[in-house]
Amino acid sequence: MTCRITPSVTLESKEPGFSALLSLVFVGLGQAYNGQFLRGVLFLVGTLIGGLSFAPAGAAIWLYGAYDAYAVARRMNGGTVPYRESSVAAVLLFLAVWLVGLLFLPVAPAAVSTLTSGLSWW
Repeated sequence: MTCRITPSVTLESKEPGFSALLSLVFVGLGQAYNGQFLRGVLFLVGTLIGGLSFAPAGAAIWLYGAYDAYAVARRMNGGTVPYRESSVAAVLLFLAVWLVGLLFLPVAPAAVSTLTSGLSWW
């Protein structure tokens, strides 16, 4: 008698378009929806720093974040990236981090200027 073990199949799936839309509206929120909270925070911080130092860099990071959210959701659905559960609590926590980042925006240029004033690019 042979016993076969079949791999478990996840019936849950992510919506790639919705994930990309979330990242376009709130930078990094698509990653939080995909269950990648820290990755979303990194996209948010990268966009803020990039946008404050050189606006096209910030825009590029923002757009790449939307693409990344879309691509990761597709890969999760295809099984090439492990599926991560997204929770409402994580998405709300991410929005709170986003709001703190937004509140930091008025003082950010002075902070970036202070941090980079001692750096030399030579």
